[in-house]
Amino acid sequence: MLSGAAYVRLGQKERGAAILREAIEKASDAHPTVRAEVSLQLGIALFRLGSYAEADLLFAGIEAGQDVVHAHALEYRGWVAHARGEFAKAAQWFRETLRALMSCRRRDRYVEAKALYGLTAMCPELLSIEDWSRIEPRVRRFDWTLDGLAPWRFWVYVGSSFMCEMAGDVDGARRWARLAESTAATDGHRVVALCRLAAVFRGLGFLPAHAEFVERAAALYDTLDLRALSADLQHLPICLAEEVAHTKERNAAEALLAQYREIILSALKSSTGDLEQYAAMERAVEGLLHQARGNAREAVRCLSSAYRTFVRRDYRRHATLVALRLTRLTGHSRYAAYAEKALRETSSDFWLNRELHSIRRQTGPALTETETAILRLIAHGHTYKEIAASRSVSVKTIGNHVAALFRKFDVHSRGELASEAFRQGLVAHDHSPREHDRTA
Repeated sequence: MLSGAAYVRLGQKERGAAILREAIEKASDAHPTVRAEVSLQLGIALFRLGSYAEADLLFAGIEAGQDVVHAHALEYRGWVAHARGEFAKAAQWFRETLRALMSCRRRDRYVEAKALYGLTAMCPELLSIEDWSRIEPRVRRFDWTLDGLAPWRFWVYVGSSFMCEMAGDVDGARRWARLAESTAATDGHRVVALCRLAAVFRGLGFLPAHAEFVERAAALYDTLDLRALSADLQHLPICLAEEVAHTKERNAAEALLAQYREIILSALKSSTGDLEQYAAMERAVEGLLHQARGNAREAVRCLSSAYRTFVRRDYRRHATLVALRLTRLTGHSRYAAYAEKALRETSSDFWLNRELHSIRRQTGPALTETETAILRLIAHGHTYKEIAASRSVSVKTIGNHVAALFRKFDVHSRGELASEAFRQGLVAHDHSPREHDRTA
């Protein structure tokens, strides 16, 4: 078993998996803990080979009685779900890992560190802050000085910055980002931390501070050998390009995208990198640059492509950023409706919520197609019963929709609702008599 696991760690995954398969066959009469450890190591080998279904089946077969081996299996179930793009499920497995570790007879800090890393990476992308009050004390208490934990510590700090920002704690977002910068193991990671700090100030609207951190990040980035970047930094040129695109240095942002395509993308194509995610991130920055140059048509094309990928992959934070830009460019309510739903767990002080509210003030609240149709009928004087009959639903269902419209428009009667709909231009005045008036 040990030799098979060693081959896997050295990158000889196929050879390691073959040895571990033999070990499982020979361990049929071994102690349950030994069999569980062999299953875990084979599952890890299969996970790294991309055989996610078989790996997950092995991890699922490791019972709770196997102490820290069970916790380790739960952690890897999280990474399997992550690899499949099932972020909500991945977050749940990382929660289960942390709970399981609490009752283990011996503590495995490496498993705990990776579970904290997974959860602080998933929750910001899911725009979920429900776990933050429980995660933050654990992150603060954790002993990150053990050998080999530095990479996970860095990304946990970055994720913590995102989570504070979503919770409306901007000071906390800055503190965690500065911690990431001060503990970064490489200059490349330091560039990421500086971009995070720049983004926090951009969300606050402090553009001089944003520009200062972008300038510092760009200067440090220029000293890097892009061909030597670690696997977790393959997105670095796109990350920096997004912040640069929000300054006046748009040519520099385009140059960063060109570097990504010429130097990093070719290497990614020969690896297991998430090309679809990176391609969507690239198109989102391209759309931002087209928008800044006044080319609305190309901006919508690039942003729409990125939005579809982010929504399908459940990258809610990325999708919401793009959705709000598309709302301003197109005026289509479906993008704002997506953002409203995605942001429902975040603080009203989160800058994306402030952006959504700003759009609402200019374009009215985000409505679904059903709400838009019912609003039009209400504004033209139709009763709940008539609307229910025309849409083949119950009167109660129509009442629920109208109650939602009351909340969105902050009104208390159908007359006020109709007035707001006409005032905001969401419903056109129709002076023709209603059908039942003509036949009365």
